[in-house]
Parts: sequence; structure tokens; C-alpha cells
Amino acid sequence: MENPAPVSVGEIRAHLHTAVFGRQLVAEPLLPSANTAARRLAQDGAPEGTVVTADAQSAGRGRRGREFFSPAGGVYLSIVLRPGPETDAGLITSCAAVAVARAIESLCPQTVQIKWVNDLLIGGRKVCGILTESELEPQTGALRFAILGIGINVAAAVFPPPLDKLATSLGNEGTAPDRNRLIAALLNEWERAYAAMGSGAFLAESRRRSAVLGRTVTVERGNERFCAYAEAIDDAGRLQVRTPDGKTIVLPSGEVSIRL
Repeated sequence: MENPAPVSVGEIRAHLHTAVFGRQLVAEPLLPSANTAARRLAQDGAPEGTVVTADAQSAGRGRRGREFFSPAGGVYLSIVLRPGPETDAGLITSCAAVAVARAIESLCPQTVQIKWVNDLLIGGRKVCGILTESELEPQTGALRFAILGIGINVAAAVFPPPLDKLATSLGNEGTAPDRNRLIAALLNEWERAYAAMGSGAFLAESRRRSAVLGRTVTVERGNERFCAYAEAIDDAGRLQVRTPDGKTIVLPSGEVSIRL
């Protein structure tokens, strides 16, 4: 694959219709982690809506400390958020998943599903991962800021094992949109979704797009691993599952991983 043209701040802004998100925008050819770079900017007082993008990451990470494969040609984007101090990071992730799915579908013909809580799938394979990281006030434990990290596999790619059986890219699925337009579409959709996040209305779409509901899944919680039937996503964005012995468990997003 030829090296893709780098992301351009000017090209992103040409398609941007936001009032806040992306108006302060940093684009780098390579970063260890866009989330780490955005966190440093937030710690230095960067306002809500500041965005960091990278053409590639050398140390991208996902939930629970997992590595996130981040070759050149993807969208790796992190956003500084300063919501209310009681905001649940899990709801931010759920809301972002809906916004990113909308953005992808606005430029590509594929249908995007959500694997609770932070993965987007096309044809059952992961095309996007989302990582929300919070920083709390040391004295009160209130939310100081959050970093919303989004990684989308865009260019056609050959994934190393075991990702070759689990992951895909927009290019592998037939349509690799211009990354500048995709970033702009993502930020446009996110600004609308974030403004309405408090209403919880996005959860209806999250349920409709769910690749998990109505299926038996494997739950990984700490050292515990068990099978359960995914019954519902509640109004707090938590997954309700039923175990084979009939017990109902409500799973907060930050504590568990789901495998199909």
C-alpha cells in the first residue's frame, strides 16, 4: 500500500460545521498516543473541543491496557472534554459510538453495528475502537476532564494475527473515504450528539445498532469469565445479562469486556 497523504488541518476545517469541536486542532504525522498528547494539553488548560489527530501511532492503546494497532492510513483522533463533574465516562463512550457510526455511514455504504461498549463492527469485524479516559480532582473525586479517543481503520490493510480474524478496515470493505472528510464528519456528528447526551436519546440508537443484544456473549470481569445472554442496555448505558442459572447481572462498562 502506498503511503496515504497526511491529514490536513485546512482540509478538515473545509468540511467542519462545528462551533466548538475541532476549532483548536493539532495534526501530527506520528505520535506514541493521541490520547496521551490530548491529556497533556488538557492538563495545561486546553479548552473543551481541542482535538489531536495522528497519521499513525507507535503506542496506541485500547481498554484495559490492550495495544491498539495503529498503522498509517487510519484515523486516530482524541478530543478534550470538560463535561459536568458527575458525567459517566461510559455514557460518553456509548454516545461517541453512535456519533462515529453515523459519520462512517454518511460517507460509506456499509452498515455499522456497536459491540457494547466501545467497538464498532462491519460484517462482524472491528473497524473502530473508542477509549474514554478520565482525570479526577484529587480532593473531591469529581471529573476534571475526559479524553475521548477514537481509532478508525480506514485504508486497506493486512492485519497481523490474531487481528486478521477479528478486524477489518473501511478500505477492506470496499470504501476508504478521504480521512479529512471523515474526521470532519465525525466531529460534526459528535458535536450534535454531545450537546444532546444528557437526554439519553442516543441510547435508543445504541440499542438498535447493538451487535450484542439478543445473543449469548462471554463476559470477562477481572479474573472471572462466564457466558451470559445479553438482554438489555439500560438508561445508564449498562449492559444487563442473564446467566444460565437465571441470575440477572448489570455490567458497568468500565469493569468488563464482552466477547461474541
